Amino acid sequence: MVNIVNFTGNTLLDELIDSSLAIVFYGPAASGKTTLLLTIASNVCREILCVYVSTEETVHYEQVAKTPSKYEGVLFTEAFDMDTFLKSAIATYMMSPKYIFIDSINSLFRLEPLKENTLTKQAFITSLLLETARRNKGKLFASAQVRVGEKGELEASGFKIIDYYFDLILSVFIGEGGKRYVKPVKTPVPARFEKVGFTISNTGLMWND
Repeated sequence: MVNIVNFTGNTLLDELIDSSLAIVFYGPAASGKTTLLLTIASNVCREILCVYVSTEETVHYEQVAKTPSKYEGVLFTEAFDMDTFLKSAIATYMMSPKYIFIDSINSLFRLEPLKENTLTKQAFITSLLLETARRNKGKLFASAQVRVGEKGELEASGFKIIDYYFDLILSVFIGEGGKRYVKPVKTPVPARFEKVGFTISNTGLMWND
């Protein structure tokens, strides 16, 4: 029997992650994307070098500060424009971490879509981070923001780039009664579940039976 790494604490989801190189959670604000990334980081980065890049206003320092020992191997940094994001990607490549976390992969692309070379920079950054993970036999984890599509459905901004580079795409959403779910959208191997539910408390993330 193959031992599956405890990434999220959910065996079915961890099976998909174990078979993937690049994993992205996309969904609306407050759906739990950052909590999922921090949960994975706390589970796998205690003794392994990891890099966590936030491209938003916060990396939830309060949550990290509650149990700092869980993140001893994580280097947290921030990038609030595409040029800084590019520098962070190059620095990450040079540091050679096993696991990379980007929260979120497309927020800066959303802010600067019309600027010259934005699409080229986004593609280069993503490919560089992916190559870093591949070279170190690790994984690239990311979250992605969403927008309302032409048909009224939620879709990740820059989805074509995400779909090209990420082999595991997971939708994170809030359903009836405020329940949160993770649903596989694109997988490298067949998924054994349609969706899995979870709750967020002061102590972190818990999976529903």
